[in-house]
This record gives sequence, structure tokens and C-alpha cells, in this order.
Amino acid sequence: MNSTLQNFLSTLEDIETLAIVGIEKNTGKTETLNFVVTRTKHRRKIGLTSIGTDGEEKDLVFGTVKPPVYVDEGIFYTTTELFFRRRTVSSEIYYVSDRTTPTGRLIVAKALHPGRVVISGPTDNTWMSEIVNYMHKFVDFVIIDGALSRFTQASPTIADGIILATGAAYSLIVSEIVRHTKYIHTLCTLPEAPQTEKVHLMDKNTVTLYDARTGWIETNLETALQLQKDENVLKMLEKSEKIYIPTSLTDSLLSLVKDKEIIVRDFTKIFISQEKYLKYKPRIRVLRSTRVVGITVNPFSPTGYVLDAKRIIEELKKALPNVPIIDVRRDFDTDDISTEKGKV
Repeated sequence: MNSTLQNFLSTLEDIETLAIVGIEKNTGKTETLNFVVTRTKHRRKIGLTSIGTDGEEKDLVFGTVKPPVYVDEGIFYTTTELFFRRRTVSSEIYYVSDRTTPTGRLIVAKALHPGRVVISGPTDNTWMSEIVNYMHKFVDFVIIDGALSRFTQASPTIADGIILATGAAYSLIVSEIVRHTKYIHTLCTLPEAPQTEKVHLMDKNTVTLYDARTGWIETNLETALQLQKDENVLKMLEKSEKIYIPTSLTDSLLSLVKDKEIIVRDFTKIFISQEKYLKYKPRIRVLRSTRVVGITVNPFSPTGYVLDAKRIIEELKKALPNVPIIDVRRDFDTDDISTEKGKV
């Protein structure tokens, strides 16, 4: 086992809830999930869930064959009634939700023998947090498979570690893959606000301004859109040094507050384009930071092109030298793959 892989796996040992986040659709989240499960199942009691649906045989957008989600005996997973009825794995039901999803009520089940399943999970963060907490009654390691353009499940209020999945699905130009992946990593690892400010702002649900003469002033505005239309608050903003934004930080809002120190809850609230970020170089802090466990690379594009994984990894390591970066296909031992395939 190479040192990078060993470092990657050792970092997972103290993670209780891990979110796998794709920077684009088809960047290898499911393969990353299978890889993590295979590498940790002998030491951890595992639960699997998803903000969307994972484990379908074909991608609904590209029509390409998708890697299935494998479970061993004893692994807990969430699914919905539609997919549970179609299952091929004998499972014991532990929980059925009152709330419904487009494919039925949510089910938490435990696999009674190995096989392939479809993972389907909660549709919002509050529900996800509830399900993760419930699963932790039975397991010590919950893995959340994220959905396209949805970083919300990676919030540090839910997950204490994340893996970024990147690759050729984002771009066929290696430099573009590296550029965007580094940017997402930058957002994930923004510095935290001072402890006194975190304590003061943690429960605030409205835009709050800071002026050295008067201290923190809480407004009655809940969204950035309201801020842009409120002349009184805009006048207060001119004299303020810092602004706390409880909702989304967007390009249009950034252009308005670019000269202030900006505080947001966590990186999942930031919706700034890289172009605007580089233009304004904003001072952004978060109430809760995010721990990036590692980055996985998928060199395969859904359109059929294959990039040089080694080159992508080398360039990413130059850009992010302190982050474990692996190709899950290359680092997935042959024995592991054959064992998993034998369970279908």
C-alpha cells in the first residue's frame, strides 16, 4: 500500500460521518463510496445514505452504465419503498418514515447478506441530520453519497469529514479540472471566525453587521435579496467592517459587500463563481470549518474520453500538496474488486 493511500485511510479512522461530494456529475462518487466501504468494513460498523438516489443501473442524464452500490452483511442503508420492493438483498427493516419522497417512504434497513442495493435518502438537511443521528445508534461510521451540485449534505453540522470527487466529467482539460478542484477545496477550508464571534452569531438567523463603535447590530433581514433593497441597512453597511450572512452568499451580494469581512455559517452557503472570487479576493470566514479527508480522481468522461489519471493526480498534488489524492480505480486492489463482483 502506497503512503498516500495509507494516509488517506488513516485519516478516515476518526471520522464518524463522511460526505462524498462530486464537483460534477459522474466524477466517481459511487466508486469512491464502494472503495471506502471495502477499505473500512472490517474495522467499522457502516451505514450508507444519500441526499438523492444512488445505485441505479444507468445514469438518467447520459444513459451510461453506473457502478452499483455493494453492501455486505450487517451494513445499514437507507432506501425508499419503491427500491426496497425491487431489492435482491435480504434485509431487516429498522425504520420507516412518516414523511414521503417521490419514490415512497424512507426506510432504514440492515443487509442480511451481501449484494447490490439502491441507496435513496432524505431530501433536505434537517431530515438528513435526523437520519444520520438515528443510524449512529447502530453504526459508528455513516457515509453520505452526495448529489449533483448539492454540497449541503457536506455541511459540518452533519458531516465531520468530506471527500471531493473530481475528474474528466468536469472538463477534458486537466488544468481546468485542477483549477476548479482547488477552488472548491479553498471554499471548504476557509478559516473560522474567532470564538467570541462564533458564539455570538451561531444562533442568529438574520443579517448582522459589525461596527467597532457600536458592536454587532442585528437587522431584521433574513435574505441577501432583502439587504439589496433596504436603503437603511445599506447605509449601516457603509459604516460597518463586518457582515454576517446566514443564508446564501452569491455573486451579486459579493459585489455589494466585497470590502467587508464576510462571515457565513459554512462553505455550503457560498455560491460565488471562481471568476468573482478571484476578482474581489474577499475576506470570508465561517462559523464551522470543513475537514477535507482527501480527493479522488475519475479519469473517465461520460462522453467516452479517458484522461491520464496519473497526470491529473500529479497536477493536483502540485496545487494541493497536503491533501491525499488517489485514483480509486487504480488503488482498488484486484482482490477487493473480484470479491465485490462476486457478491452481485
